[in-house]
Amino acid sequence: MTSPIRALAIAAALLTAGLAVTACDSGSPDGGKRTVVAFTSDSPLSGEALKQAAEQLRHRAELLGFKDPRVSTDGGTLSLSVAGAVDNRTEALTHQVVLEFRPVLATAPPADSSTAPSSAVPLPLRPQFQALDCTAPPHPADPSTATVACSTATAQEPALKLALGPVAIKGADIAKSTAVFDDRSAKWGIDLTFTAAGATDLTTLTTALVTQSDPANQFAIVIDGAVASHPAVMQPITGGQALITGSFTHDQAQTLAAQLATPALPAGLHPATP
Repeated sequence: MTSPIRALAIAAALLTAGLAVTACDSGSPDGGKRTVVAFTSDSPLSGEALKQAAEQLRHRAELLGFKDPRVSTDGGTLSLSVAGAVDNRTEALTHQVVLEFRPVLATAPPADSSTAPSSAVPLPLRPQFQALDCTAPPHPADPSTATVACSTATAQEPALKLALGPVAIKGADIAKSTAVFDDRSAKWGIDLTFTAAGATDLTTLTTALVTQSDPANQFAIVIDGAVASHPAVMQPITGGQALITGSFTHDQAQTLAAQLATPALPAGLHPATP
């Protein structure tokens, strides 16, 4: 699947179809076939961690639109059973999204490698910013340091390379996420509700940015190392809610919202080898 947001292309990468086993199950709502996919973790899970992982996996499957998801455990294995097919959504069930809000320091066209970077780019970051290749796969960076990243071209604006400050808000600061259709922009997006701490950080960030000049009045919403959007701040955001918009299809918005809503899945969870 080719995604306009490269980060979602990673999150929805295809895995081999042979990992799923289809079986008849009279317990299905329609009495039809169910698909079972087994998952294991790279690290052993305690009984309590396995129980939590089973509930998170079931909840994510439900949010992704799978019908009648059920999860059972056997030793260290989680078995997800759903009514119907899993198709190419196996990776979406286990991918751990890295979501970050970072202040924008500077921007430049991706092909602009001959011109010296703006003085707004921190000196240690300038060689990396100048050499940044926006055709290369993105990767999450150290949240405590400044970094560089690329946005994706849309019908409204060209692709850009961006110099970004350290992470101001992280995915763990999100309490709830829902895929929504934004009538004002006529685009699919993700409606975010922040924790109390996250709401405070969002207000602090946007209050500081509102007094800055373009592009330092923007913050980047970074997903798995790629910039999904970088809105300018016109006024402080209070109330603990924000909307991520970009070139999302309905399926992409639903996938990202489901992944953000279930952060407690253990790292290293992957389909078991048959």
